[in-house]
Amino acid sequence: MRIIIIGGGEIGYALAQALSSDHELSLVDDDPAVADRFGLLDVQFLAGSGTSTSVLERAGVKGSDLLIACTGLDEVNVVACALGSQLGCARTICFVSREDFVQTGGERDSLSEHFGINQIVWPEAQLADAIERIIMAPGAVDAGAFVGGEIRLLEFRLGAESPLVGRPIAELDLPYGVVIAAVHHGDATTIPRGRTSLDPGDKVVLMGTRTAMQTLQRQLAPGAEKDRRRKVTIIGGGDVGLRLAQQLDTEPSIRLTIVEHDHDRGEMLAATLGNALVLEGDGTDLGLLESEEIGRSDVLVSVIDNDERNLLACLIGQQLGVGSVITRVSTPANLRLFELVGIDVALSARGAAVASVVHQIDGGRSSLLQVLEEGQARVVELTVPDQFRSTALRDFGLPDDAVIGSIVRGADVIVPRGEDRIEPGDRLLICTTGASAEELRTLFAVR
Repeated sequence: MRIIIIGGGEIGYALAQALSSDHELSLVDDDPAVADRFGLLDVQFLAGSGTSTSVLERAGVKGSDLLIACTGLDEVNVVACALGSQLGCARTICFVSREDFVQTGGERDSLSEHFGINQIVWPEAQLADAIERIIMAPGAVDAGAFVGGEIRLLEFRLGAESPLVGRPIAELDLPYGVVIAAVHHGDATTIPRGRTSLDPGDKVVLMGTRTAMQTLQRQLAPGAEKDRRRKVTIIGGGDVGLRLAQQLDTEPSIRLTIVEHDHDRGEMLAATLGNALVLEGDGTDLGLLESEEIGRSDVLVSVIDNDERNLLACLIGQQLGVGSVITRVSTPANLRLFELVGIDVALSARGAAVASVVHQIDGGRSSLLQVLEEGQARVVELTVPDQFRSTALRDFGLPDDAVIGSIVRGADVIVPRGEDRIEPGDRLLICTTGASAEELRTLFAVR
């Protein structure tokens, strides 16, 4: 596939890393110094503006399969995609950071109609959605729901006293209907096997039926009471903070406070949110946080567009006694640092967005359901072809770095064991790492 990427920043570099080995890639950036960063990748670098017709023509836009615009400026991305479409690129994907570009003129299709943009990717919205899932799953560091909520996913960070620590997975007393789908240890995410043992500090991803996962959640997070009304404080009322606040504002189980330093923005938040308390002030001001009893919050979410201030707000919140802290990380290299200093959940807007785009390109017949650990693992759905012969799971030959979390067969949902069979027409929910992407693409090719 011939692909042009406009923008050599964090998103552009991550896309180039993921795609350059299997595709013909050109990258455009107006800063010639950026070329050094791409020296070890098989990428044609062009210095110039993505809004220049001549630059796009030199990049081979006519006849290219895909143009991805991911600079830090929404307007540049929109214009680059519009030009790419006019000049003959088959498909365009535009990254944006503001909602007004997602719903121009009140119609979702207007960007496609007027600018030839096939897809809009809004990483900030994906980040807000991920934070909401975590807030609504007390005790977890990530959460998801599939098949209309019949299958749930929860990720927990294991403490030294966790009942999952210290024994091989095959010996764990998990509720029936639960499978350990992935383990994040240190910097790596892997698909575990029966002999794998879990250590304190590991993050473990579990999938299972709704009832079984409720039982498991009570075992792993016994102090997480879902029956009482919980207090959530959001530091930062920007795009991520506003979207998250809108999602939580109508939740009867949430008492919401949002802290915003800009007066005009604060007034807009107060007018938009019907139930939330909006405070004007600096979310890193210890005096303000103490006087407003922010330490009594069950969850503090800091989504300021600055890593240092987010870290400071979270550390202050922890010192004041906040139950759990969640923060946005703008620079992916800081993710590990935030975890090392004790931040409960640190998330990047980039990871899920990049993984979703890469999966569209390289995912074959599978559909992406959820991204885990900044794209190191993912949950995909794959439909078994009608010509497939019934096969026991133990004989299926799934790639080593993949596990079937559930089988959807009509109205039935099965969390499979070795003796369960895979039948034609089944929908398989598979947790996999990037290492198995190629094998999953061809899983049913010769069956």
